[in-house]
Amino acid sequence: MGTDSSDLLTITFDGDGFSPLRLEVEVGQQVVFTNESDTFFWPASNIHPTHQIYPEFDSGAPIESGDSWAFTFDRPGFWRYHNHLGPERSGLVVVTGEPTEPPVPLVLATEGLDFDEPSDLSLAQYMELYESDNAMSRFLRDYGPSNTVKALLEGSKRTNADCHQRAHDAGRMAYELFGAAAFYLSSHECQAGTYHGATEALFHDRGTINLREDVSILCSYASVSFYYLQCLHGVGHGLMAWTSYEIHDALALCEELNSPADHRACYSGVFMENVIGGLSGLMGHVTEYLSDDPHFPCNALDETYVQMCYFYQSTRMMILYENDFGKVAETCAAAPENAHHYCFRSLGRDVGGFTVGDPARAIELCGLAEERTNRAYCIEGAVQNRFWEISGADEALSMCAMSTDQGDRFACNQTIVFRAQELYETQEAFSAFCNRVEESFRAWCLNKEITQVSSESP
Repeated sequence: MGTDSSDLLTITFDGDGFSPLRLEVEVGQQVVFTNESDTFFWPASNIHPTHQIYPEFDSGAPIESGDSWAFTFDRPGFWRYHNHLGPERSGLVVVTGEPTEPPVPLVLATEGLDFDEPSDLSLAQYMELYESDNAMSRFLRDYGPSNTVKALLEGSKRTNADCHQRAHDAGRMAYELFGAAAFYLSSHECQAGTYHGATEALFHDRGTINLREDVSILCSYASVSFYYLQCLHGVGHGLMAWTSYEIHDALALCEELNSPADHRACYSGVFMENVIGGLSGLMGHVTEYLSDDPHFPCNALDETYVQMCYFYQSTRMMILYENDFGKVAETCAAAPENAHHYCFRSLGRDVGGFTVGDPARAIELCGLAEERTNRAYCIEGAVQNRFWEISGADEALSMCAMSTDQGDRFACNQTIVFRAQELYETQEAFSAFCNRVEESFRAWCLNKEITQVSSESP
């Protein structure tokens, strides 16, 4: 096809790839895809091969050499596309501006969403939840998101499966089934993975035009500050997926939220998604912000983001060093000094994931950090990982009691008291927890108050 309009933008395909790789346009602008190769090509939106992220953005048939195909972008967003005949060749169109139709206000409709309680599951049924999306979808419809993630948690104990990442899948499916009500119906087991996955699905559904308003509604379920911050962390996951793993764009969107604390919680989700989701090919994309350099991308970012980047970077280091905790500890020690707290707490989180049910082993692995302060940071991360929900209090208290070094013991007890302030919904329940901490910390704990979601928060 041809066109005479000088306003049209052009992307060319030469057989080796698309040029430019990233093109920014306004809503309503037309882009011409021109085939300058000596064979056919077929431009189409991700995900290959179904093209369902933006199904209209698909030529629908091969384009011959020398011919073109034009498409008018009417939806703001970050649209990855590929050559359907060779999907390893891909590009990105960033569409800015207002949508052609205003977005419908987000509503949490929960009426009539009642679910049965599941009976005890067999090992084969737990494995099916992890291996079959159809089984997961049926379980969600019959028993709801909360029971589903609880089943995933129990299944992870029996199968050694990754509960958090599979909970992401459950969250995305729950949003497809129940819309925004998925947030109200979910639960925080598996490190809030269902909330993170549902947030990813929400942004792919609605975009970010009403970002602040949508976040205020979807995080309104949070009854304590910890769950509110987890909701914002999930927003970061969603924004990273929404921007097709363009990390700088995702971080900039985080800054549209209400406060610096909200920004940082959102950043943390962006960086976790970069390490975990980007490697898995989530939403059809693979991140370009990881390499064999264990400090990348943290060492290539503005100072504003470096600390929160290192808060998830040890997980990347674990992959590069094949779970060699000692080598990861050495690498964290080589990070900028003001990032040590974050990198070693990140290492502690990884240690916690590897030592569930064995707090003594967690203390031993944190001991691989040579400097005493860094070891204490690792202890903080490891005990926090155990105390994700109130049900983790027993193992958290046990770990602190096992710590023999005075500095480690102080860091451990201080961490679990602060976490308890965030988790318990009543002062009475928090005080009951305080009466279980070791005696030297008890009066200090009892003098504190639980942390509520602030009046400025959703």
